[in-house]
Amino acid sequence: MQVVPTQKVHFIGIKGVGMTSLALAMQDLGYNVSGSDTEEVFVTDAILKEREIPLSLISDSLPPNLDLIIYSGAYSPPKTKIRTLTLGMAISEFVSDRQVIAVAGVGGKTTTSAMLAALFHSAGRDVGYYVGAGSIAGLRAPGHAGTDKFFVMEADEYAISKTDHRPKFALIRPQILITTNIIHDHPDIYPAIEDTLLAFDTLIKNISQGVWFACEDDPLTRKLMSDNHNKDLKIVPYGLNHPLYGEISLSIFGQQNKLDGLAAVLAAIELGLTKDQALSHVKAYRGVSRRQEFYGEHAGRLLYDDYGHHPQEIETTLNSFKENFPGSRIVLVFESHTYSRTERLLPEFAHAISLADKPFLMPIFESAREKGQAHTITPALFEKEVRALNDKAESLTWANAAEKIAEYSRPGDIVLTMGAGFVYKLLDLIIGLL
Repeated sequence: MQVVPTQKVHFIGIKGVGMTSLALAMQDLGYNVSGSDTEEVFVTDAILKEREIPLSLISDSLPPNLDLIIYSGAYSPPKTKIRTLTLGMAISEFVSDRQVIAVAGVGGKTTTSAMLAALFHSAGRDVGYYVGAGSIAGLRAPGHAGTDKFFVMEADEYAISKTDHRPKFALIRPQILITTNIIHDHPDIYPAIEDTLLAFDTLIKNISQGVWFACEDDPLTRKLMSDNHNKDLKIVPYGLNHPLYGEISLSIFGQQNKLDGLAAVLAAIELGLTKDQALSHVKAYRGVSRRQEFYGEHAGRLLYDDYGHHPQEIETTLNSFKENFPGSRIVLVFESHTYSRTERLLPEFAHAISLADKPFLMPIFESAREKGQAHTITPALFEKEVRALNDKAESLTWANAAEKIAEYSRPGDIVLTMGAGFVYKLLDLIIGLL
């Protein structure tokens, strides 16, 4: 992207984590950045305020004298003659002159991207990065332009816009690709597993002469590895049996986090760090917002929050908590994200959620892209499915949730909020009641 420091760029839906990340990186380069969104408090509010980015409401008029508008896929483009790009188009332009390290996967891409950013910065390399999170421990922002030729990018598999259902990552040409896993998700744009495979296959083919770090423990990844016929593509498999897996040391727990750390270490070695340097500097990663994020101990309860919103992610995360806290009850407070995902994967959701000692179910989150669309799933049906596997499952409302969770939980419990919506906001309310 050509840098014009005086250019005025406006982000519609700026509070989304990807939008904020790009806005911050563009501000680093001198762009005059502003944004609009709803009044709802997001995890990105703090960094937007810190960086003094002017905010307005979506319903307000556009600021004057704009040179570029970037809009979230959750919204429709404004009717204007000003140059307008979707987020996917904008980030692909932004990295067009950089050597891109892309991290894709239905789970783990945010963590692995943040690990790479923390690792390289700890090693003294000012890589740019674009991470879909509100904050990264130890780094000043979740998005950064950087001066290094390499740019770490979380590569999103979701649609470019409401009318363009190609995945956002179809627009990039990475030199390095990490795929943490390939799982059927987003049934609203990928009706079948084959559609998901096709999307990831397109991304892999975009690498041409680069390097693909592929988690061979993942069945769909193995399928694409076996189907690949590009002799110019270097494939580096990694997994639980990799020789370096046992040497990964992190400040966070969980087998999946170690796998993500392994991928980051292998990519760093590929890009010039020694094995010892990569293993040492990956320890600089101390966590990212909404990924097993610790909210502290309150009245004997350990409070955590996690973004997990796919059944496989939920199961993996719950098992990691069970392994790390074998003597504790897991009190799960889950907010399912989107009616389409909940309907299509209902049996898998019920199984994963039932693994908690006490599953509390919040109302299903309706995304902006689903408003007005018909659906069959209801909170009562969702609760029935989970209760068939765990009779302790219980539905909550936003009015009674904090009080019921505070009353039910006891010292020694893990209270874990989980979901891609706003369930994390309950934690402050619960703390106030303990």
